[in-house]
Amino acid sequence: MTQNANSLTRREMLKLTGGALLGTALPGYGCSSSDKNTVTLMTAMSEPKDRSLKRLADEFSEMHPTIRVEHTAVPWAQSHSKILTIFAGGKPPDLLTVSTQWMAEFRAMGAIEDLTPWFQNWAYKEAHTDMAVLRSKIATAREEDNVYGLPIETTVRAMFYRKDWLDELGLQPAMTRDEWRTICERLTDPQKKRYGYSFRGANRGFLSWWAMSEEFAGTNEWFDEDHRCIINSPEHVQGLEFWNALYQDGLVPKDSLNWGYSELVQAFWAGITGCFEQDPEVVRTCYEHGMDETTFTTAIMPAGPKARVSVADVWFMSMTSGSPRKEAAWEVLSWLMAPEQVIRHCKEVGMIPPVKQGINDPAFGQGLYKPFMDMVNDPTMLSSWYPSYLPEMGEFIEVRTTEEQQKMLLKQQSPQETLDKLADFMAAAQKKYIDKNGPDTPRPPK
Repeated sequence: MTQNANSLTRREMLKLTGGALLGTALPGYGCSSSDKNTVTLMTAMSEPKDRSLKRLADEFSEMHPTIRVEHTAVPWAQSHSKILTIFAGGKPPDLLTVSTQWMAEFRAMGAIEDLTPWFQNWAYKEAHTDMAVLRSKIATAREEDNVYGLPIETTVRAMFYRKDWLDELGLQPAMTRDEWRTICERLTDPQKKRYGYSFRGANRGFLSWWAMSEEFAGTNEWFDEDHRCIINSPEHVQGLEFWNALYQDGLVPKDSLNWGYSELVQAFWAGITGCFEQDPEVVRTCYEHGMDETTFTTAIMPAGPKARVSVADVWFMSMTSGSPRKEAAWEVLSWLMAPEQVIRHCKEVGMIPPVKQGINDPAFGQGLYKPFMDMVNDPTMLSSWYPSYLPEMGEFIEVRTTEEQQKMLLKQQSPQETLDKLADFMAAAQKKYIDKNGPDTPRPPK
C-alpha cells in the first residue's frame, strides 16, 4: 500500500475501484493547494457535521496564524464517487473524513498516509474508548501497530417515533420486530398521507435491511470457517423479505424507492412518516424543525427473532498520501482530533464521543439520547459487523447493494436472487484477499 495516489492513472483507478468513477475530475472539488501554509480539509458527512468541523478548522486558523485551513464539504449522497474522482484527478486534499467502509478501499489505492510516525508521539494516543479502538481495527484504520485514521465520532442507531402519532393510537415503542411491523401498519393511513416508516430505498438502504437480516439470522458473520459467503442463507433472506414487504405492502411512501438520508429524515419531521432508525444527530435536526418531546421520542431497536442488533460504527479523519505538506497537515489533524475538540464536535452534532474523557459526560446519556448509549453499552446485543478489511467494501456499500435492492423493490428479482448476487460479489472479494494475504482474515466481535 505504498503507491502514491498521485501516480495512479485513470485506467488503474477504474480497475481498483470496480469502475465506480463517474467522470473526470470535478470542477470545484480539486482540493490541493499551491500555498505551502494552506492545509486543505475535505469533509463528506452530513451538513451539521460538515459545519461543525469547518468551525473547528476556522478556529485552528485563528489560533495558528502561520497555518490556514481551507475547508471543502462534499455532499453526502454522492461523496464516495466524488472522492474517487478527486483521487483520480491527482488533486487530493491534505486531510479527509473517511467512513469505515471506505478505509480499506482508499488504502488499497495508496491514497491514505500511515500516521504512525506522528501518532506514536501524540499525547492522546491512549485517549480512545475500547469501542473506538475495536472499530478502528475492523475498518483497518488500525492494523497491528500502524494507524491510518483518527476517530471523529461513534455512530449508533436507535429508533425514532412520532410520539404524537403513537399517543393518538395508544401505542408504545416496539420491543420486537413483529410489534414494530404492527405499529407500521397502525400508523399508515394513505388518506391522511401518513405512512408507518421512512424507507431508504436508495443510497445506503443496505444499512437498514442488513441489520434486519442479522436479526433473523442471529449472527454477524459474513463467511463461514471455510470462507464461503453466507449472507444469502435462508435466515438472511427472511430478514430481507421482511424489509422488502414494507415497501410492497404500502407501509412506506412509494417514492421512497429513491430516498436517501435527507429524504427519510425530512419525511419524519414533515409529518409524512411515523418512525425510522437513525444516528443521534437526528435528535438535533428534529428540534431544529420545530419538534419537541411531545411530538417525537426515541427507543432502542426492536429485537428480531434471533437477536437485537446494535449498529455502531466510527468515522475517521485521515491524511492523504498525496499531501505535499504532511507536517502542517498533522499539526491540524492532531489538534482537531484531540479529546477537547472531538467532545465539542460530538456535543454540537449530537454524536457519541470516541474518547474516554467524554463517554461519561451526562450530556450523552440522558433523555432522548439515552437509547443510543444503551445500544452502545449493552453487551447482550449482537454487534453488527462488516468485513471492512476488503477493499471492495466501498463499492459494495455505495454501488452494488443499491443497484440490487432497487431491482428487488421493482420486482425484477426476488430477495433470494438479490442476496445470491451480493454473496457472489463478496465471495470473489474474499478469495482475492485470501490469495494475497492468506486465510487468516479478521472475524467479527462476539
